[in-house]
Amino acid sequence: MDPRGILKAFPKRKKIHANPSSKALAKIPKREEGEEAGEWLSSLRAHIVPTGIGRARAELFKKQIVQHGGRICPAQDPGVTHIVVDEGMDYERALRLLRLPQLPLGAHLVKSAWLSLCLQERRLVDVAGFSIFIPNRYLDQPQPNKTEQDSTPSVHEAVLMTALSPPSTRPVSPPQKAEEAPSAQPQPISDDETSDSEEMRVSTADLEALISGHYPTPLEGDREPTLAPDHLDKWVCAQSSSQKATNHNLHITEKLEVLAKAYRVQGDKWRALGYAKAINALKSFHKPVTSYQEACSIPGIGKRMAEKIIEILESGHLRKLDHISESVPVLELFSNIWGAGTKTALMWYHQGFRSLEDIRSQASLTIQQAIGLKHYDDFLERMPREEAAEIEQTVREAAHAFNPGLLCVACGSFRRGKVTCGDVDVLITHPDGQSHQGIFTLLLDTLRHQGFLTDDLVSQEENGQQKKYLGVCQLPGPGRRHRRLDIIIVPYSEFACALLYFTGSAHFNRSMRALAKTKGMSLSEHALSTDVVRNTQGFKVGPGRVLPTPTEKDVFRLLGLPYREPAERDW
Repeated sequence: MDPRGILKAFPKRKKIHANPSSKALAKIPKREEGEEAGEWLSSLRAHIVPTGIGRARAELFKKQIVQHGGRICPAQDPGVTHIVVDEGMDYERALRLLRLPQLPLGAHLVKSAWLSLCLQERRLVDVAGFSIFIPNRYLDQPQPNKTEQDSTPSVHEAVLMTALSPPSTRPVSPPQKAEEAPSAQPQPISDDETSDSEEMRVSTADLEALISGHYPTPLEGDREPTLAPDHLDKWVCAQSSSQKATNHNLHITEKLEVLAKAYRVQGDKWRALGYAKAINALKSFHKPVTSYQEACSIPGIGKRMAEKIIEILESGHLRKLDHISESVPVLELFSNIWGAGTKTALMWYHQGFRSLEDIRSQASLTIQQAIGLKHYDDFLERMPREEAAEIEQTVREAAHAFNPGLLCVACGSFRRGKVTCGDVDVLITHPDGQSHQGIFTLLLDTLRHQGFLTDDLVSQEENGQQKKYLGVCQLPGPGRRHRRLDIIIVPYSEFACALLYFTGSAHFNRSMRALAKTKGMSLSEHALSTDVVRNTQGFKVGPGRVLPTPTEKDVFRLLGLPYREPAERDW
């Protein structure tokens, strides 16, 4: 869909006085009239982190907790029992937001899905399956009890497994937009593609990724599956994306895409993903949908979505589109600024800003956001693949000036054969496993001296043995646009997995990682590991043994998958 899709779909409309956050409220069941509030949360001392959850939903959570006997506490309160965070949050980011060196003793760091389930079932449910993974270096207190010790590898065993594993540094997903001030650290590419260490369990969410490439709602996504799928034909990573080359339901999906984007820019990521799942299913369907029953029969489409599909079929319109909040086009406008995600866009909107000129003249911007605003139109304009090839060649020539043996490959949509590209990711390594070291700074200095690199977004991002640069480039010549460029230096031992990861698509990658987990394996941009040890709750307690993967084909083979060319991975 065009980056300005919502703006184009709604150039003029009547003012609708709707609460843009009201969609978040439906997730919590209301009390029946006359029902007693009860004290079933009396033992709960909670702190809600609104980042990702949204302020409106966080406030509703707080009211529900107090209403049912619980208390809201500061994160530093020694009596806090649960700290509730967004589904996509990891432990280290949570600590940064809380400004704490370590989680308070006795406190549980849990996903918001846990609190939603408590409110739905009107009881305090067990946190198993809802806890955020805590890296080992934070587990120096307290000591585990005997039961936990029995199910956890000994220190000696852990050291042996770690020696056989990739670097323990938390993998960083390919960033697109920086969201957190003041450090303005980049956010993952849309749809929140998480690295392996951020999601340690084999859950229903993983299995949902097999078909749709998207995670379901939190309440569905955090329950363990009973059985893994028996047939590879149900896995996205086993299929060629060429099967969705013809969209027989374009008249339906184009309207659903507008609604999906509206939910996404308002921060309702779960509903947006639900729509995206249905859209993907419709695009892959082998014929035009003609009936309600047929729509319901398509995996990934429920009864309510089928009703919307039939409404479009019968009337050519979807009434829900008439009631999109007036904030949506503005939020889309703001969230398209590189460095400003949904949270920042909402903040600007609530501060009264309504145009890019308002942002330019009145908003307090990070360095990254200022660069994103300066090149706003250039970044939104997709480049022809011929231009992406020129950018790749420029980086390759500069690298070969230092060492002709360096391998330089443009990944992403370019490698998947797309006609246009949003940005360019260039992966660099050397077959000898050593000569890639030291090239990072030299290469960047050369490209800056040439005038090719015009702005630095993130000068250097460490990810284990991988180094990554995020910046802006411009080819020489009149009328050339500024383009987003990422340069990633990797050791050759990680090249195949990194190439697979940065080629994408995000849906395809999620499916491969999910399949690996069901096989007792772990796949990341660093390595494919086997014999991965997980405890009874599904959390990884032993990283396993790294398998040799000289090529992408080896990764597919070890996972029992037919090899798919990059052009077949465009899910």
